[in-house]
Amino acid sequence: MRRIAILGAMLLSVCIIQLQAQDKKKKETKKAKEEEKGPVFNYVVDDPMDAFGPKDGAPPAPRFFLYPEFYTYWPVTINDTVLKYECYDANHNPLNMDTLQRLNDVHYINFVKTYNDHLQTFIAQDGSPRPKPVSQKLYWYERAGADLWKAFDNRNNYTSLLQEQVSNIVRADTTILIDPISGNKQMTVRKYYKVVEIEKSNVETLGNNKGENIDPDKTTITSFYVPEFYFHEPKKIKDTTLEFLCYDSRDSLIPVVTNFDSVRYYSLFKKYTDSAHTYNDNGQKKYLPVSVIIKRYDQTSPEKWMSVEYPSNRFTELKGFRSKTIATDTARVYDPATDRTHLNVYNYFKVIKN
Repeated sequence: MRRIAILGAMLLSVCIIQLQAQDKKKKETKKAKEEEKGPVFNYVVDDPMDAFGPKDGAPPAPRFFLYPEFYTYWPVTINDTVLKYECYDANHNPLNMDTLQRLNDVHYINFVKTYNDHLQTFIAQDGSPRPKPVSQKLYWYERAGADLWKAFDNRNNYTSLLQEQVSNIVRADTTILIDPISGNKQMTVRKYYKVVEIEKSNVETLGNNKGENIDPDKTTITSFYVPEFYFHEPKKIKDTTLEFLCYDSRDSLIPVVTNFDSVRYYSLFKKYTDSAHTYNDNGQKKYLPVSVIIKRYDQTSPEKWMSVEYPSNRFTELKGFRSKTIATDTARVYDPATDRTHLNVYNYFKVIKN
């Protein structure tokens, strides 16, 4: 009996030793497999294109913008003609409305018409003739205050002052852009509010302010855009007259300017009578008339001039902003031969020191 007990204890010890050996072997095998996989690190993935894949997260919150009703985000395409709005900041730098963060950065809004002029061509890089692309600014808007916009109609010589009614929403639209890297969707919601006209001025009201009776059927209207340093009519101060004369690229005087783009430089003359010097006119002594140039503005590039003052010879570089009209004036000329009135509208645009 005692032998049987001893034999059973020995068998039990052998079984326990075998089980411990098998367990140790399993642990060593598992450890070896984990070492083959390589070490495990806790990564913080900042790069969406990291080898461990894009980081998880909620999509960006929708963006909401308020726009005046005259603006629209979507361009309109009619055959090869495109009508669209272009936005600029206060320094006339173009803005991308898809990535815009602050709507207050928009200071100018232009309504532009682009098309291909098949009557004019240019030679492309491949040597083939192509129709000339044309871009025309039909009208534009300039921010004039916290809730004001000044509107300019280039074709009809019409300006108006618009006031915002932000609480009065007239329409809305949305766009969804997909980030090509993260795959997240960005929704932009645009709401357009009411604007009302509080002031207006056009050629007809300008003429009436000067006591002119303008018959639209007998009036030819021509609009000019000129730098603000220029004035089209002589200015008289006591016995002194200040007058601008315009010259072309051949230094020839332009008696009547019909296209200010052809003016190469402007010369400002001072005219007066010199009472210290006289001349004899048919036996009569008269004061000597004097005409001297006191300033000259040479165009160096589109909307840029180099001015020089005489006799100090002081030079100043000027830069103009054709889209920023600061004043408007008119000149009326009646032609009795044709019984027509020619009304010239002068739009003076901003000029600053460059």
